[in-house]
Amino acid sequence: MSELSQKERQRELAAIFAALEKMNHRLDKLEGKAADAPTLMATETPHPSTDKFSVAEAIADSIFASMKEKACQFEPDKPCDHCSMCNSRGF
Repeated sequence: MSELSQKERQRELAAIFAALEKMNHRLDKLEGKAADAPTLMATETPHPSTDKFSVAEAIADSIFASMKEKACQFEPDKPCDHCSMCNSRGF
């Protein structure tokens, strides 16, 4: 009975190796196709949401530029937005 189970294990192992070789062959083909395909990453345009952020930043910058208000103690290049951080720090 040991000899029978030994042969059965060898057949199962051979089937596993054959399936593994088949998968490796398919993977090699897929990797070859991926290497031949042109990459579009360099030519893609940025995501539209980044345009929204740049527009919002431009609007905020124009608003802050037109205001002649007290400069923020923590960020001197920005106007005071009345966050009270300076009051809590004792400025």
